[in-house]
Amino acid sequence: MNKYHYTTPSGHKAISSQPDWKFRASKPPGPHPIGAYFTPLPPNTPRLCSKLLIPREKVEFVFEFTGGEELLPIEGGRGQHIVYSPVDYIVARADGRQSYSGRSENHILAAGGEP
Repeated sequence: MNKYHYTTPSGHKAISSQPDWKFRASKPPGPHPIGAYFTPLPPNTPRLCSKLLIPREKVEFVFEFTGGEELLPIEGGRGQHIVYSPVDYIVARADGRQSYSGRSENHILAAGGEP
């Protein structure tokens, strides 16, 4: 199953500047553990921001990759929508797991949907 990491323009620039994508583990707001966070929900998911409980500006850019079965679900009801790595998570180009990096709206258009 594909995983997605949503981010801001500056976050996208930092992660995509290297051939291997490195998602840094950090402390999110609230009672969540330190980690690098991902979701199986693609950009065309209705009410994406509401389901992930993140502001709209944090879904402007997206990284898509395959795999990630080792990622951990967060506790509580959102565990089906959000998984994380407690340490920095690397998706190496050489592994062939990188699928897409760019604006979320362009990902939706490439999949044949509407932004």
